[in-house]
Amino acid sequence: MQRIIFHIDMDSYFATVEQQANPHLRGKPIVVSGKEGSRTVIVASSKEAKKFGVKTAMNIYEAKKLCPQIYFVFPDGEKYIETTQKFIKIFRRFSEQVEIFSIDEAFLDLTGYVKNFKQARAKALEIKKLLKQKVGEWVTCSIGIAANKLLAKLASDLDKPDGIFVINQKNNFKVLDNIKLDDFCGIGRRILKRLDMMGINSVPKLRQYPVKELIKEFGPYAGNLLHNMSLGQDKSEVIPEYETAEIKSVSRSYTLPYNTWDKQEIFQVLLHLCEKCGRQLRKKKLAGKTLQYYLRFHDFTHAGVRRTLPGYINDGLVIYQIGEELLTEFRLPKEVRLVGVRISNLVNDYTQLPLWLKDRKRFDLVPYLDEINDKYGELTVKPGFLLKSKELRKKVGGFKYENN
Repeated sequence: MQRIIFHIDMDSYFATVEQQANPHLRGKPIVVSGKEGSRTVIVASSKEAKKFGVKTAMNIYEAKKLCPQIYFVFPDGEKYIETTQKFIKIFRRFSEQVEIFSIDEAFLDLTGYVKNFKQARAKALEIKKLLKQKVGEWVTCSIGIAANKLLAKLASDLDKPDGIFVINQKNNFKVLDNIKLDDFCGIGRRILKRLDMMGINSVPKLRQYPVKELIKEFGPYAGNLLHNMSLGQDKSEVIPEYETAEIKSVSRSYTLPYNTWDKQEIFQVLLHLCEKCGRQLRKKKLAGKTLQYYLRFHDFTHAGVRRTLPGYINDGLVIYQIGEELLTEFRLPKEVRLVGVRISNLVNDYTQLPLWLKDRKRFDLVPYLDEINDKYGELTVKPGFLLKSKELRKKVGGFKYENN
């Protein structure tokens, strides 16, 4: 049976969702980012902004210089998640095998649902039609179709925006021989640099390079993987959400509006982040025992402290108290730009009752606090230390589909 995989990538996703929601922004160069003049970078740029050279991760000053008439739109994570839920439901009409790769892209396995690439293209057109009906005219997608995930993801980038591109046996090597090595998902800057030092600067050269030498340099797994990439071979399966591996860690980070030496300001942000992590852990019925608190400084160097506990916790306030203790003793070498916390070494279905009475009272109270915050908004009930602090801006990454 012909294996047929789709990779569907939403075009300029956050920007087009904003344009769909606000007709005034349609057809205009917009970027989703922090406020104009802030220190944040571009999260997404519209098709119109990209024509001026405005790209994701570019700072606001650079974007404004390239396109003085650009519009800045503050991110709305809830709006993007709601839209993502809509398009995932559409994808599930065409296949049960849907792997959510990120908030704006997914793999679909249509093997058995269609017989050949001609039928696959027809299904792709149906998906596009439904997206326009259910999500909106302004939100478009690019669809890559191939015999495996590697090539399908590559194909979705070859006819943007709003395109359909098929890689089959006839054009397989023609496509591969005309792309850059880092067009492959999985080849980043570090691997690219190592390949370049070996004299490998194109896909044909990678294909011709002895596999034994690749294994010697990168190890058995990565060496064989790189060789298979050069041939367009990939046996990885489309993994539906219900089959994905369990969560390995929960983390949150926040870039400060300005660099600071003030530990009180750092602790306020840290408490926000710890409370967010605690809520996510409890929602997933998880708890962790390895806590890591990290700081990024004004020059983008970083440092951190960590502690592994004898038992498991998922209370944000306790996570914060441990971090406050560790960071109080930590001497800041430079001004701090970013604060982060990560909880790992997780366990499922955590329901252990605390030993001490005062801890049991907190244990019994926390579920009710979660209910209030779920109903009325995040941190409606919060520690007194946060009363005078502003709520941190919402991030738009870290999407995980929940089939309600």
